[in-house]
Amino acid sequence: MAGFPKEGCRELARRARIVWLLVARLRLKHALYEAEAELGWLGWEQADYFDERIEAEVAKVREFEEKQAQLLNSSAKLSSRKAALDEELAREQNLHDQVQQALAGEREPHASQLERARASHRQKLGAIERFDRALEEIGRLEKHLEARSAAFLQIDNPDIEARIKAREVTDELSRTAGVRRFVLADKASASEDAQRLEPGVAQLRAELDRIDAAAAAARERLANAVSHHAVEVRLLERKRKKSESHMARLDDEKRNPYRRIGECLADQRIAPRNQPEILEKVLALRDREASLHHAIAGLHAASAAASPADLVTFYLLLVAALLLLCGGAWHLLHR
Repeated sequence: MAGFPKEGCRELARRARIVWLLVARLRLKHALYEAEAELGWLGWEQADYFDERIEAEVAKVREFEEKQAQLLNSSAKLSSRKAALDEELAREQNLHDQVQQALAGEREPHASQLERARASHRQKLGAIERFDRALEEIGRLEKHLEARSAAFLQIDNPDIEARIKAREVTDELSRTAGVRRFVLADKASASEDAQRLEPGVAQLRAELDRIDAAAAAARERLANAVSHHAVEVRLLERKRKKSESHMARLDDEKRNPYRRIGECLADQRIAPRNQPEILEKVLALRDREASLHHAIAGLHAASAAASPADLVTFYLLLVAALLLLCGGAWHLLHR
């Protein structure tokens, strides 16, 4: 029992070494797995098919390759369809721009003519309003003059001055009647001009409405084309992502058959024609993995040869010491 501390320390060192070697072997196994899968990928067509197990793995690889080829063809078709949709949308955009440019060029002279016709029509209507106000003023003046003329007619034996004033009123009424005729003639002319302008204004307005409707229809057509393109592209993108996801899954599923084929190629020392150095890499990793395995086995054998009583005593004392340390630390912290 006197040698238990030294034996216990050696056992702890061996356990730590075993853990370190296990982690190293795990990482090495992963590297070996990747190397064997790469070897299988590079040389699967060179595998010796006398082994039914390897033949089954090669058949899986061929099946995966065929599926991926189909997916690649489907992806190429999707890309071609996407390019066709983009070209179609570009043609629609180009056609829309041409139509809008042509309609804008057609609209400009009509809009200018309409603006001039409307301005002339507004002028005529303004003149008619002024003529109406002038006729109202003339009517009030005529009523005033007629009242004065009636007043003079009621005078018995008018003197010369009254007769002169009555004559002046009569002349004024005559001049006012002449002015009324001129104003009525000007109003009638302005009304005729306004009426003559109205069909042209209506025609120009209808032509502009037709052009604006055509422009709106062109914009709606482009909007529909853009919406249809967006829907089609979303569907294509969904299919493309699904295809890519499927191809990624096939790549993952091929790794295990590739690894098994790589194991077979490494066992038979068959190097791929392309990158033959991968075989040396696999063999070197296998040697390193075997060395780690032997080292771990030796450490386990040394642990098995140790005295169980010494190890139990050492571990009990170690646990007791740890408990004392924890108790002392807790006491110091809560003092």
